[in-house]
Amino acid sequence: MKWISGKIKFLPVLLVVNILMIWPLSGDEAAARAAFNAGLEAHKAQDYIEAAEHFASAEFHAVNNDLKFKAALREADSYRAAGYRGKEYETLEKILKRYPTQANYSELVDRIFAIGDAYYHGYADPAFWSLRFIPWLTDKSRMVEIYNSALKHAPFAPAGANARLRLAVHYLNEGNNEPALKLLRELIRCYPQSEAARYGMLELGNALSEMSLAGDGDGKNFDEAMSVFQEFRKRYPNLSENEWVEQCENVARSAYAKRLYNIARFYRREGRNEPAELYLLDVIRRFPNTESAVESEKLLTEMDKSYFPEQIAPEIPPAYPSYELLKFPEEPRKLLLAPENSNGRFLLPIYDLNLNNNKNKSEK
Repeated sequence: MKWISGKIKFLPVLLVVNILMIWPLSGDEAAARAAFNAGLEAHKAQDYIEAAEHFASAEFHAVNNDLKFKAALREADSYRAAGYRGKEYETLEKILKRYPTQANYSELVDRIFAIGDAYYHGYADPAFWSLRFIPWLTDKSRMVEIYNSALKHAPFAPAGANARLRLAVHYLNEGNNEPALKLLRELIRCYPQSEAARYGMLELGNALSEMSLAGDGDGKNFDEAMSVFQEFRKRYPNLSENEWVEQCENVARSAYAKRLYNIARFYRREGRNEPAELYLLDVIRRFPNTESAVESEKLLTEMDKSYFPEQIAPEIPPAYPSYELLKFPEEPRKLLLAPENSNGRFLLPIYDLNLNNNKNKSEK
């Protein structure tokens, strides 16, 4: 009974606490409405940053969920009107996280992709908004962050093709190959008919072939690169890029054949002729149109007197295309020496006076 009476005595205290907690809500709602209206006035006066700050305050103080959502949308719209892409992106992320059932999800995600495109094309946030008129005082690019966020929200959105390609190229330029290869494979698999997939195949094949040149013990990168290039030619047989693809293949084949040939030489030096012969035969069989195949036949002939090389050697394609050499057109006055190349001996350029040509003309 004492315990019950104690609880009864404690009830008024709980009631007072609850009233005190609920009491400020009406004041907060009034403050939210006032901040929302102030934001509307500032937006109408084209003071968009101040408007965004008012709408953010309205969302913070509001109790009604609809008012919170409307204030957040207005905040994003104000930053967009001001051209402050970084703040707009942060507000859109807030909306998607806090109000997923009320927001137009696809529309907001498309806008995040568009903001990523703006960063890709050179946009940068000002380091300080008050000093935004100074062109070189900018913050770092947020392209990677924003594209990754958009892909996380909508991995199969139409804009995801270009986003993956641009992210992959960025990672490759930084030497971060693993995420780049992952994105390129996703691009080719998810958007096979897109223009981005065509460029993605070239980037993937080139990256893998370059990685195979640096060292490819099990030949995994080389095999995948050849597979990608073969698929590219199958899909796009009439494109001019096929000539470049063939050159990449020739370079990769030559490098891989040379690596196998060097392994064979190592075993030969160690006195292990059986594995050496296997590697040499592999070079001759798989890469007949390479210099290493010629060297492999020579070494194999020395090791196995019963082996006879092919009588007609296959033509070895050039690793790089040959270009026609054209002469510079003759000029009546040829510069023989520029002052910068005279070690300070001359102040004026030295020209060819064509005395011999003039003499021949006079004799005629």
